[in-house]
Amino acid sequence: MKEFSQKLNSKATATVSGENTAAAVKSGSLDVFATPMMLALMEEATCLACAPLLDEGETTVGTGVSISHDKASGLGTVITACATLEKSEGRKLTFSVYAEDDKGDRIGKGTIERFVVLADKFMKRVNGV
Repeated sequence: MKEFSQKLNSKATATVSGENTAAAVKSGSLDVFATPMMLALMEEATCLACAPLLDEGETTVGTGVSISHDKASGLGTVITACATLEKSEGRKLTFSVYAEDDKGDRIGKGTIERFVVLADKFMKRVNGV
């Protein structure tokens, strides 16, 4: 893993549709952007933000999440998740994250931690090899 000297930022975007609502993913009963889908979008942004740091064969896995989902978003709303790599402690990466709708209103925020691993070695361990 390469060292970083400045904050790394990235964004990921999704449109609220029938597939990513609380009702569709069974995290609720309403046709609003699901909290698990907001988290997934935030995690996508963290992966994009740290990609320039990774060496060949490295990837990251999520190890900690603390988020709030503060505002509902209806069908057709465009959501953007933003991630900033705040610090690196060895292989542990800590990101601040937030999501906002296409009106610029913040719908969620928090912190996500990821850990850098060697993909092949990690999967061998997962598969008991």
